[in-house]
Amino acid sequence: MKAKRAYTIFSMISLLGLFLFTINAWAAPYISFSSNRTGNYDIYVMDINGENLLNLTNHPSWDSDPTWAPNGRAFAFASNRDGNAEIYIMSLNGAEPQRLTYRPESDTHPAWSPDGNWIAFSSGIRKEQSYDIYKIDINGENLQQLTDDGKYNFSPAWSPDGEEIAFYSRPNDNGGIYVMNADGKRIRRVMRPQDRGTSPSWSPDGKQITYHVGIMGSGIYIMGAQGQNPRRLTPNNIWSHNPAWSPDGAWIAYDAEIENPWGNPNVDANIYLVSVDGGKPRRITKHEAKDEEPEWVPEGFLSVSPSAEKQTTLWGKLKQSENAAR
Repeated sequence: MKAKRAYTIFSMISLLGLFLFTINAWAAPYISFSSNRTGNYDIYVMDINGENLLNLTNHPSWDSDPTWAPNGRAFAFASNRDGNAEIYIMSLNGAEPQRLTYRPESDTHPAWSPDGNWIAFSSGIRKEQSYDIYKIDINGENLQQLTDDGKYNFSPAWSPDGEEIAFYSRPNDNGGIYVMNADGKRIRRVMRPQDRGTSPSWSPDGKQITYHVGIMGSGIYIMGAQGQNPRRLTPNNIWSHNPAWSPDGAWIAYDAEIENPWGNPNVDANIYLVSVDGGKPRRITKHEAKDEEPEWVPEGFLSVSPSAEKQTTLWGKLKQSENAAR
């Protein structure tokens, strides 16, 4: 059974490598996300039309929080496949994922730096509600602790120029979005004291931040990078989380649960897109499981397609692989 499973995983990874080599460069942008649609959380990728779904990790542990290298050739994620939540890097060349962190605390929410050299992440103990932000180079060396107040510091997000990191912090009962220099210096709150927000994501020009407000009927908001002019993007009374700004600056991807999740035994979530100008969101996954934590895939994920005949043959193989995975 183990040999058969190993062969299945190898076959899917091989197909993925072929897929990355042959997909048309003019295809729709791709989004990765985590989902428990097969009974445990894995990392998936699909295009923004909700098509061409592919399971990237396919492992019996939980895998979540995908973040991509700027060149699109690898991604980092959190997983408990070795018994504790740690950060892993998976290259798209078919190699096995490489464990990046070896800490007794839980390491989650990785964020890849724009220069490709660093991964920031949250690390701490959930029961004690104590997390701090760290960064480590992509070789697993030079670990640096960036926050050290023993509070709840979570969800780091690099600014486009790599000079700053936005994150959620809760030094008291009124948590919000903070920004610090990439070396952990000059930490400052960028929200009004009465406002709350978490899961920040920067606009490509670095002038705005999107985030979600985690209160009743939570929603997706946008504000200036210094906290000015906050406005809501998503409909009221819809539970919306984990926004991610598209590379072209036009869209926000997020996950949403249309029903009140408190006490709901059938909680699900799906991935949506909404224009940064507002308007009606567009749902791009339609599954009864929880599709969460969307992340836009860099253009390097795609490469020039060869002949249409070869591409058609490949898509047939991918569909067969996808159906078998389901």
